[in-house]
Amino acid sequence: MTFGIHNIVGIHRLHTGQKNYSTPLIFKTYKQWSYWQRKAFDYLIWCHLDRAVEFSVALLCWFWIFPLTFSEANEWHFQWVFRVFLFNIACEFTTYPFWHWITHARRSPYAQGPLHEKKFNPVNPYEDKGQDHLLREITFTTLGWLQSSFVQCIFMWLWASGRLPYYGDFWSRPFFSIFILLSVTYWSAFHFYWSHRFMHPWWSVRNGIREGDIGAFLYRHFHSLHHRSHNPGPWSGLSMHPVEHFFYYTRAYFPLLFSCHPLHFLYAKFQADIGPISGHDGHDNPAGGAAFHYLHHAFFECNYGTPLIDFDRLFGTYKQFVKKPINK
Repeated sequence: MTFGIHNIVGIHRLHTGQKNYSTPLIFKTYKQWSYWQRKAFDYLIWCHLDRAVEFSVALLCWFWIFPLTFSEANEWHFQWVFRVFLFNIACEFTTYPFWHWITHARRSPYAQGPLHEKKFNPVNPYEDKGQDHLLREITFTTLGWLQSSFVQCIFMWLWASGRLPYYGDFWSRPFFSIFILLSVTYWSAFHFYWSHRFMHPWWSVRNGIREGDIGAFLYRHFHSLHHRSHNPGPWSGLSMHPVEHFFYYTRAYFPLLFSCHPLHFLYAKFQADIGPISGHDGHDNPAGGAAFHYLHHAFFECNYGTPLIDFDRLFGTYKQFVKKPINK
C-alpha cells in the first residue's frame, strides 16, 4: 500500500490535537462493524481503494504519456523513450520526497510533532546515519525507477511493433478488464512474498547456512543491501540491488502470458514503484501503519510477505508487533 488522502488527513488531525484522527473519512462506522465485516471490507474493497495513488498515476500515464509516445514506439527513438523516463522520474521525485518531508524531515512540523510518537523506532535513520545513508537509498531507489522505466519502454515497443498482442479499448472486454485490474493487487501481494522469500536463506539461519542454499547466496550478494535499512524510512522500500530490482519488477511481466490492456501493466508497475513508500515509513497509523513489514527489517526471519495474502501465518514466520523493538 502507499499513502493516500486518509493518511494525510489523519496526520493533520493528529498534529492539530484531534482525538478522532483515525476516524475513516467515508466509512465512519467501520470500527463498529463485526470482525468478519471488517475483514470482508478490507480484502474486497479497501485493498483496492488503498491503491488510489498508484492507480491515478497509471491512469495519468495512459491518458497523457501514451498518446505522446505510443505512435512512435514501434521503433526505438530517443525522443519518446526520454519522455517515458522523464515522466517516471518526475513521479519518483514527487511522491517520495513528499512523504519523506511528512514523516522524517527535520523542518517538517508534522515529523517533529505528535507523529514522532507513532514512529516504531524513535531514531530518525536519515539523521542518525547521516547524509550518506540517505544518498545511498535515493540512489538505489532511482536505479529502480530507471529499470522500471526501461521495462515500460520494452513493453510499449513490443505492443507498438506488433510483437506482443494487446487490446487498446479497455471497455471492449469489460468483465475481463475489471477482473484483471482488481487481480493486480492480489497478484502483487502473492508475487512480493515469493520473490522476497526467494532472496532470503531457505532454511533457518539459527541452524547455520547450508551448502547450496540459493536464498543465502542471493541474500549475501544482493538482498542484504536492502536490509542495510534496519530502521526503514520512505526511501528504503526501493533501495535494493539492481539484480533484486529485476526479480521485483517481474510482477509486471504478466502481459507476456496473455493479451491485456496496457493499463493493467501500468497499474502493476506503479504499484511496485510507489507502493513501498508507506510500507517502509516506519510509522504506525495514521501514517503507513506497516508494523508487519517493519518487524521484518528489525528481526529478519519473519513477516516476509503482506497481511493481504498472509503466507507468513501459513508457514510459521508471522511475528506480531507488541511493543517497540530496540535495534542493536
